[in-house]
Amino acid sequence: MKLPDHLQYAIDQEVEHKQLNVLSQARESLTDRYRGIKQRGPLITDDQERLSYLLTRMPATYAANVKVWQAIQKQAPDIEIKSLLDLGSGPGTAMWAACELFPSIEKVTLMERDPWLMELGKKLITNSKTDAHAFLNAQWINSDLEKVDSLTPHDAIILSYSIGELKADLIEKLLMKCWQAANKLLIIIEPGTPVGFERIRTIRSLLIAQQANVIAPCPNHLPCPMSHGDWCHFAARVERTSLHRRLKGGTLGYEDEKFSYVAFTKKPCFLPQARVLREPQRRSGHVILTLCTEGLCKQETISKRHPEIYRQARKLDWGDAWEG
Repeated sequence: MKLPDHLQYAIDQEVEHKQLNVLSQARESLTDRYRGIKQRGPLITDDQERLSYLLTRMPATYAANVKVWQAIQKQAPDIEIKSLLDLGSGPGTAMWAACELFPSIEKVTLMERDPWLMELGKKLITNSKTDAHAFLNAQWINSDLEKVDSLTPHDAIILSYSIGELKADLIEKLLMKCWQAANKLLIIIEPGTPVGFERIRTIRSLLIAQQANVIAPCPNHLPCPMSHGDWCHFAARVERTSLHRRLKGGTLGYEDEKFSYVAFTKKPCFLPQARVLREPQRRSGHVILTLCTEGLCKQETISKRHPEIYRQARKLDWGDAWEG
């Protein structure tokens, strides 16, 4: 997966002629915060880190967002999203992914406390030369999520890699406001780390207690069966540009972004029998699946002796729904 060409062009224009070694150092600090190594607080702290984010983190968070929106589409193919509220938007990464998957979106509101990131997001729209109504008429609001009094209702509300920046005792209050303002859909995405997953697990319990309906990734509303020491996460493969590889000192043409997420709808929707929690192990004559199903995590072996479901299992990817 890669960024849309017009967005990648806009990023390239923004970082042109910048010093590579300075951006590389900024990237290392930024990566530590995303992995939860440093204490909770603002993830991006200076101009060099903002530019580093564009080159290395924006493609990864975009890919994670696309994966989440695709999972939602599969579970609720008839859902129509016309308005989106992106909380802690950064330069608008979630907006780009959502509008790619849901061209029905007409109105986008982005809330971000860093005015420089907001301006950067506006420049990306201008430099990309997009003519999409949702982008050109996006409303940018400079506001701290910890101080938000109320939210304007939107069809979908998303918090993408932004919950971890908040004080723990303020998260529940914000989530209740989000749930009240979400007409159809509420999505929370966090880094696919033990810390990120624990936030997601807590949020899942809080929202289910408010009668929220899980749409993905969980196949039911039972207590999360993930054992301590393990964590539920998924992966999105990101295609690297040459500058991306140089900045990160990598040789591969891709990297895998690990993320945890949960999405809720106001109306109940169809849930699959199970969700694939790990990369399927394809062996000669059988496939081994690690599944979340019926309130537990288990391994299931699909044998070639059952040709129809075996063919289905061979096509499965990590994160897919399973109806075997």
